[in-house]
Amino acid sequence: MPQMRRLSLLGLAAASGLLLFAADFPLHLYLVQAVALVPLLAGLMRLARSTVDALLAGLVTALVMLVPLAVVLEFPLAMAVGLGAYMTVVWVLMTVGAYWVLRGPAPLGAFCAGAVAVAVEWIDFNLVPIWGTAQCFARVWSAEPWAVQIVELAGMLGLVFVVVSAQGLLAGALVDGRSRATHVVALVLLLAGVGGHAYYALHVRQPDGAVRVAAMGWTHGDLPRGRRTPPAEVLKIYRPLLDRAVRHRARLVVSPETGFRMAGEVKRWTLAELSDLARRHRVTLAVGYFDEDRNDNRIAFLGPAGERLGEYVKTHLIPTIERYRAGPGDLLTFLGPPMRPVDRRRPRRVRVGGMICQDDNFTDLSRRYGVRRVDVMAAPTNDWAQVKSYHLENSVFRAVESRYAVVRGASNGISAIVAPDGRVLTRADHFHDGPQVIVADVPVYSTGPTLYSRWGDWIALAALLGLVAAFPALRRRWARGREGTLRG
Repeated sequence: MPQMRRLSLLGLAAASGLLLFAADFPLHLYLVQAVALVPLLAGLMRLARSTVDALLAGLVTALVMLVPLAVVLEFPLAMAVGLGAYMTVVWVLMTVGAYWVLRGPAPLGAFCAGAVAVAVEWIDFNLVPIWGTAQCFARVWSAEPWAVQIVELAGMLGLVFVVVSAQGLLAGALVDGRSRATHVVALVLLLAGVGGHAYYALHVRQPDGAVRVAAMGWTHGDLPRGRRTPPAEVLKIYRPLLDRAVRHRARLVVSPETGFRMAGEVKRWTLAELSDLARRHRVTLAVGYFDEDRNDNRIAFLGPAGERLGEYVKTHLIPTIERYRAGPGDLLTFLGPPMRPVDRRRPRRVRVGGMICQDDNFTDLSRRYGVRRVDVMAAPTNDWAQVKSYHLENSVFRAVESRYAVVRGASNGISAIVAPDGRVLTRADHFHDGPQVIVADVPVYSTGPTLYSRWGDWIALAALLGLVAAFPALRRRWARGREGTLRG
């Protein structure tokens, strides 16, 4: 019988792993993830009898989820093995921790499981942050704006807490008949709190106005010589896309990361040509380019008078893939085009900032921009087919966390315009749509920096303190459990 019990537990763990994989790829469905952890957590509550049981359950969950994911993402072998091993350890730690706290009194055990997940995910983001918050399993929730409004308060870790705690409460309601009502009431209150804040954020808070922006993109296959295409040839694609954006009255236009590669006299000529385009069209341009003189990755901002507004240098590079000079993390902001006010509110110019690709997988720069009250974030990016959806999903969180719009011009990926509330207003997948420009009106708010922009991952410390405070109650329950086992 003990062997059958353990096999049943591992079967439930495999079911959770399969559901987590399905939620991530190919479905990208948050509704699947909303129940994906229930089999695992229910198994830990009902069937696990030791830390070894929990460790094996975590290992099975991780392998069933991560092995096929590594295959479909087509990472280099060394990266796939290293990242897979690391993420397996993360999931084992999360599962073992959840096993210990789920044995606590209801509904405390479920909330402690959420706190364990927060602590482990914080370690995941910070210990080996290869992809930053894109490593977070809760990333797929970016598709549902009402569910992610909580991240302006507590970041993605706040969402992790809700996702895991809610499924712990649901699992408790299913397997623990004596405390079913307690689990259900706690689940209703938790979801009501999240929903109430979402209603305020989406329907009560009103913008001051809007500004029309555009993003353009293409794939390297659309260029005659791939990514090494000379700037003069790239301009043959860039100019008609810019003309289309201007016809739709865009005031800020963002083009892809390293859309141009240039040095020396060619660089001076190209930037002069782009400045002339900005002046003739009376538009602000955010131009992604690789500076071969400095060996770094930049955005050049050009104003509607053709003036140079400044340049931002990419700070976060992808390990083992990007081997050029990283930027120092200096922010660049400027006053861009004026917004169109609603009602009779006083018009003002929007504040614009810039990040590049991998930068928006991290929150250090994005939060500092939020404190500076940026309204619109220009975010050139360069992806590849297997990660394009994952990266866009993660980028959405930066908009909600700091309440600014994200204008994302992409090569080899998905260009998108994201509102400050996380709604993707428009997008273009350049693998299917070819060279395209997208245009949308993004709302502009005058609210101050969000709680998350100011305080970052404060919920990680709160989770740790909560676990410490809950320890006496958990220890009493563990002692009663050992006594019951001995009597049995």
